[in-house]
Amino acid sequence: MAERGSRHGTQIRLVSSLTRSGSSIGQSDSVVNAMRLRMEEAGNRLLGVPIVYDDLDGGSEETGSWDAERERANARYAVADSDVLAYVATLDADAAPHSIPITNQAGLLQISPCNTYPGLTRPFDPGEPDRYYPTGRRNYLRTALPDDLQGSFAAHWAKELGTEAAVVLHDTEPFGRGVALPFADRCRELGIDVVGEPIGIVPKQKEYAEVAGQVAASGADLVFYGGIIQNGAGPLWRDIRTAAPKATMMGSDALFEEAFIADVGEHAEGTCITFGSVPPAMLQGPGKAFFHRYVERFGKEPESYAASSYDAMGVVLEAIEQVGATDRAAVVEAAFGTRDFPGLQGRFSFDANGDTDLRRGTRLTVRAGRFQPLQVLEIEG
Repeated sequence: MAERGSRHGTQIRLVSSLTRSGSSIGQSDSVVNAMRLRMEEAGNRLLGVPIVYDDLDGGSEETGSWDAERERANARYAVADSDVLAYVATLDADAAPHSIPITNQAGLLQISPCNTYPGLTRPFDPGEPDRYYPTGRRNYLRTALPDDLQGSFAAHWAKELGTEAAVVLHDTEPFGRGVALPFADRCRELGIDVVGEPIGIVPKQKEYAEVAGQVAASGADLVFYGGIIQNGAGPLWRDIRTAAPKATMMGSDALFEEAFIADVGEHAEGTCITFGSVPPAMLQGPGKAFFHRYVERFGKEPESYAASSYDAMGVVLEAIEQVGATDRAAVVEAAFGTRDFPGLQGRFSFDANGDTDLRRGTRLTVRAGRFQPLQVLEIEG
């Protein structure tokens, strides 16, 4: 193992923990592939020694989604080896509260290209975000846009669509609530009638006829869902489309995975989806070059969070290079000090909370069984 504070170790280790089981495999493959591509471009070496990368599964085949105990075990595995200088995690924002306290106590940099739940970095629910940082010092960064901003972005789109009344649903988990509640708040501010309070569905049900009946009876012309695909998006869409076929269906970036179209099938058609960045295929300049390198290297197009994953790995490598030693505390400080980083999504910096200052979002729809980007806009706030 490398001696702490020394640049003479035999290796530098990086560990990721992503949902490698279940239907999110396509998204997590894109995250891993993009990071591997960035490491390959560095020659898989840093400070004169090899980079050793561990691709861990933070998911469960039994649930088809993230797993709390698996995530905690992965974090403990990473912090136990002083050669490990960064932990890239998680894919699902709901898993992050289980690992951040562990990496925080160890002073290990944790960075996510995918987590969007606001409370991980800023106050949202009571006690957040301080309860995730037992040392009182921040060690967690993300290159993804927080969902309070994305919820507002989606509400403005709903207003432009002429929405008069909306039903807001969420899967009761932090991520789902973190985008659904800001969406509802902003809709009210924009003069859209939010029917009742946001409804928490029971996750992973085989049918949602009761919820669909509530939607139909409400007369709402738009339904917004905040939540992951694996918590019931398929049957929810099928039942609501049957009961209220004229209502517009809208959701956030958790639906921007091929798994959504595979699960929902023909009922996905016309769904409005927001993404808190720019899809890889729409990037220009260095982003466009990355897209073509990725396709050439892996033989398929990357999914939505590939560019932010490449950028997250770039931040990690630059921070370690800047420190020039296997010093975890110094690497955390250097990463938080990232300013004007030339990322694929545009130049960005991190604020004191660990959030990026990028503010571009994309509106998409599902057309003929494929995601169809409609417009890239600056996000207010």
